[in-house]
Amino acid sequence: MIHHVVWWTLKDGVNGKSAKEAADYLVKLGMEKMAGKIDVLLSLEMTAQFAKTTTQEMQLLLHSTHKDEQALAEYAAHPVHVEFAGELKQYASSRQAIDYIV
Repeated sequence: MIHHVVWWTLKDGVNGKSAKEAADYLVKLGMEKMAGKIDVLLSLEMTAQFAKTTTQEMQLLLHSTHKDEQALAEYAAHPVHVEFAGELKQYASSRQAIDYIV
């Protein structure tokens, strides 16, 4: 199984939203658009809420699981994911990702 973890810092002022408002909007949008709609997506979590112990600057985090690297590649190319990613990109100032296998 492969875990896909991505986190973003967001810009203030895009579409009249603060970075915090954008993060909350994107969590709702991402879950509505992708959860249960992409067959290679075994699980999906998104959050804009972080513990005080978090050492990395971010406003938004996505964690998904997939059967293997091929399934992750299929997820990345899936039209539903591509559409959501396009929406998210306008808000993002930076993006970091890590994929790990268990």
